[in-house]
Amino acid sequence: MFGLSTGFLTVFAIVAFAVLAVAGMLLAPKPKRAEKWEKAEIMKKLLALSEQEEGRRAAAAVKVRPQPARPVTRPAAANLKVTSKIATPVRAKAR
Repeated sequence: MFGLSTGFLTVFAIVAFAVLAVAGMLLAPKPKRAEKWEKAEIMKKLLALSEQEEGRRAAAAVKVRPQPARPVTRPAAANLKVTSKIATPVRAKAR
């Protein structure tokens, strides 16, 4: 093919790809930072959504009737775990 070796064409293609990749990174648009008024507008929207959610939760809590409390059931005496009690404290060995 035009007297060029395949190795040279491969290296040339890799270098061209690397140059295009670096150029793409350098020319990529930077992310725009929000202005103060934009931040304030976003905060107002978030606050309004939060208040709406609180209202929905409160309305849902009012609609739900509290269920009567069940009596606390305690396990039978046979099911209780027996713990070992030490009558005298364990003391360190005397030297």
